[in-house]
Amino acid sequence: MCPKIRFQSPVLARFLLILAFFCGAAHALYTFDGITATRVPDDRIKVDGSPDTLWKGIYNLTNGGSSIRFNEYGKMVILQPDSARNADPAKYVAPAPTGLIFMLSAYDSKALYFYFQVKAATVANSKSLCTTADNFWKADAPEIFLDPSVWDPDTAVYRSYFSADAGGLIYGTSPKTIQIDKPINDKDTRVFFRNRAAGDKFQRPAVTPAGILAVSQRSASDTTLVSVEIKIPYWSGVFPTNFGPGKSMFISWGYNMYPASLWANCNADPIAYRWAKHYLSYEDAATKPPGWRAHDSTHYDPLRSWDGWGRFTMNSSSVFDPKCSFTLPASWNTEDWKRSSCGQPVTSLGYPESSGSRFRAGSGSNRNAERGRDLRGRAAQDRSGMLIFPLEAMDGGPKVRPERIVPL
Repeated sequence: MCPKIRFQSPVLARFLLILAFFCGAAHALYTFDGITATRVPDDRIKVDGSPDTLWKGIYNLTNGGSSIRFNEYGKMVILQPDSARNADPAKYVAPAPTGLIFMLSAYDSKALYFYFQVKAATVANSKSLCTTADNFWKADAPEIFLDPSVWDPDTAVYRSYFSADAGGLIYGTSPKTIQIDKPINDKDTRVFFRNRAAGDKFQRPAVTPAGILAVSQRSASDTTLVSVEIKIPYWSGVFPTNFGPGKSMFISWGYNMYPASLWANCNADPIAYRWAKHYLSYEDAATKPPGWRAHDSTHYDPLRSWDGWGRFTMNSSSVFDPKCSFTLPASWNTEDWKRSSCGQPVTSLGYPESSGSRFRAGSGSNRNAERGRDLRGRAAQDRSGMLIFPLEAMDGGPKVRPERIVPL
């Protein structure tokens, strides 16, 4: 096991980077852990933003799914300026935010499903705050990135999936990649979507792409809890070629947080969190990735680098259809979910089995990362020199107008 890395001094930073190299960061991809989707009966998940029995059972089955704590600097990302991309986020975000987000995943014969639960002290009103075209993406929102290319951590294979985009920049998406963000503000029904094949940009489409559903809801008993459910039908007609039991593909997920200290204006960027953020040095590599610069150490973002991906596996075991007994059926408290009694999954419903995986042991470091773009699709050289927050944010920021706040 490698220690959790947090940069506290230049000397310690260099030591930990060397240690991270010897602790097994041989892959450019994030391979420390993966995401596994649970098979569920067709059409059983109702996408309404509330955690039903299936999600609670999956939470127990997967030991809480995949999670990020908001005080976890190791998963925090500085979006700009580019000169600070390897800096310790603790220099810019202090004190660390409180709360957390976890993600569960499931699938049936038609679609992928994702459930996020966010513990947040405040929720920015995405309907009235930062609503211009340049700023609308600045919303408290979980985000999911998926690419159905067959998982393979071999750099000679996977880097061929993620090619130059329409603007001629090399960064970590392909024409098959989709990105979906959903504001946790339960009064905001909009979905944010990136489609490389149509405009190749982060969009807020007038019409949500066919079949995609995303709903947020706030807990009635705990207003600091918000959940988001997302349904993504299998796209491009590739099921069961790329989707189905035993299949593996590429995933990244994260969270955008726009702190209350920034609500008075939209001149700063959100705090971003990336599940796939990890530490990797190309300092001694014979061939450097495109866009690499001296002392670069982090490659984590599918919008900037093809390093920013991990493995997503569609579980090939029996279909999960738990019979649970809850003392508090309406509770969103995961401790209550853990105390439930859930039965075993039923037998398989006969989905087509995997024809085999192309998983191979990875070899070497990625040779082709790129500085790429931020969440707005801007090229790195086009970013402004502003730090993540204006200076007044460090002191608690200016007063916030009431109409910009979603009451908790």
